[in-house]
Amino acid sequence: MTAGPLRRRLVGFMLLPAIAAVSPLIVLPLISREAGPGGWASAIAGESIGTFAAIVVGYGWPAIGPALISIASGIDERARLYRESLVVRLLLAAVSIPVLGVVCWLVASPGAEWLTVLMGVQGALIALSFTWYCAGVGQPRTIIFYDAVPRVVATAASAAAIAATGIVELYPLAGIAVTLVGTGLFTARLLRRHPGPWPGTRDLPGLLRTGLPVALNDAALSAYSSVPAPLVNVTAAPDAAAGFASADKMFKLGSVLPFTLASALQSWVGEVTGPARGRRVRVALLAHTGFGLLGGAVLAALGHWVSLVLFGADAAAGVDLLIAMGLVFMFLSIRTSMTRHALFPAGQAAVVMRASLIATAVGVPVMIALAIAIGPLGAALGYAVTEGAATLLLWRPCAAAVRALDAADAAHLLDRNREHHDD
Repeated sequence: MTAGPLRRRLVGFMLLPAIAAVSPLIVLPLISREAGPGGWASAIAGESIGTFAAIVVGYGWPAIGPALISIASGIDERARLYRESLVVRLLLAAVSIPVLGVVCWLVASPGAEWLTVLMGVQGALIALSFTWYCAGVGQPRTIIFYDAVPRVVATAASAAAIAATGIVELYPLAGIAVTLVGTGLFTARLLRRHPGPWPGTRDLPGLLRTGLPVALNDAALSAYSSVPAPLVNVTAAPDAAAGFASADKMFKLGSVLPFTLASALQSWVGEVTGPARGRRVRVALLAHTGFGLLGGAVLAALGHWVSLVLFGADAAAGVDLLIAMGLVFMFLSIRTSMTRHALFPAGQAAVVMRASLIATAVGVPVMIALAIAIGPLGAALGYAVTEGAATLLLWRPCAAAVRALDAADAAHLLDRNREHHDD
């Protein structure tokens, strides 16, 4: 792929989806003020719980799906993969979302129960989205049409409605509607054009076994990313929890950007083999490293002022929290490229899973202990330690996977030379 098409793909995958990702900034300032410190902290806690539920529902498909789609042999195989993913995700959603509702209700501050539950459901249903499929086939326009533009419009409409009525629950309801309607329309179009058999009951155990390593990896990652906000909400005073909620929300909004960058590069990396793919993986890793450094620095330097303007003095994020979250952002950006561009396509899902489980086993206790000892800053520092450990544990396997691309191509050339010599 030449530089021109790559630039267009980067713009297509990052510009409008990124705008959609940060569009909640239109409405979140209203929620933080209407709901008060306790309601605001509860809303972000519910969203974090929803993020963990989304990992359970997604069962690894948003992470490994783009790589599988990008290397699939044809459109029929891609449609088969999508049908399999849909059956698994709908089944897990039916089991997980009722449990999510109970947990969100229990952690909510008095009076914020329904807001917390709906924020959780909105976060969980993102796992049903189709966007990972579009990343695998390199079709950003589909995401823009079915998800990004409707999400921006719905967010703006919910902001106007909240300003008029004060009903903050309208925001998560709008997000839920966009996910269900957009995904439903895309799915109907894709499967109508490319029909095929659906997985049966006998196929489910095999599908669940196949996706288990990636699902466990994502669950471990989500476990430590979902712990801080609910942990702070139950261990800190409402004002302190509100400041942490703002820092966490700003980080989560920004963290969408490394994933959109990874999606933009996914099919570009996967469409070649051997040293060419190795070079592209190195470019992707370098881009994600620079992006992580830049994003972390911006979050640390400007985050306090932005949170003060957006969420008000009662919910402004402290600079110390934002520096810690900046470190988390940097590690997250690097790790995203390592897994999606190098390790998952190389069949190293089990390696990724082990690293995530080890980091979680070490980091979550540190996070809890520091939160109890020094408050919200401790939770943020524990988060940074955990994300950093997950990234560093993958460094050597990632380097080996990239070297293997060169070695495989060299072996292929050697075999060809031998065949030529024998002839």
